[in-house]
Amino acid sequence: MIKTSDLRTDAIFRGILPYVSGSQGLVKLPRNWNRLVRKVMRRCGRRCEWERAEVKVRCSREATMVVHAGKKDDHSVDNLLGLCTWHAAQKAQLEWEASLFVAIKIRPHKDHGKKD
Repeated sequence: MIKTSDLRTDAIFRGILPYVSGSQGLVKLPRNWNRLVRKVMRRCGRRCEWERAEVKVRCSREATMVVHAGKKDDHSVDNLLGLCTWHAAQKAQLEWEASLFVAIKIRPHKDHGKKD
C-alpha cells in the first residue's frame, strides 16, 4: 500500500508540487529546485553536511534531503545543505522550538491619576 506522504515526497522531487511544508510554514520552491538539489548532492558527495561546531566533525550518514540553512526564501546553493533524515528532523525541531519564543513587549506601569 502506498502512503500519501510517499506520493507527496515523490511529487516534490519530480517538481510537480511548487510548495513544500517546512518548520516555518509553506515554502515556495523555485522552478529549478531539482537542479539545485543535484548541485548540493554533488557538492556534499551525498554525505550529510551536519557538523558539530565544537569538534568540526561531519556526520557520516548519507544525505537524503536538501534543506535551507538560513532564510527560507534564499534558494542559492550556499544557503542549502544536504542532510541525513535524522539531522533534517533535528534542524526542523530546533527551528520549531525557536519559533515558540516570541518577544513580549511589556508596557510601563502608569499611575492612573495618583498624586504624590
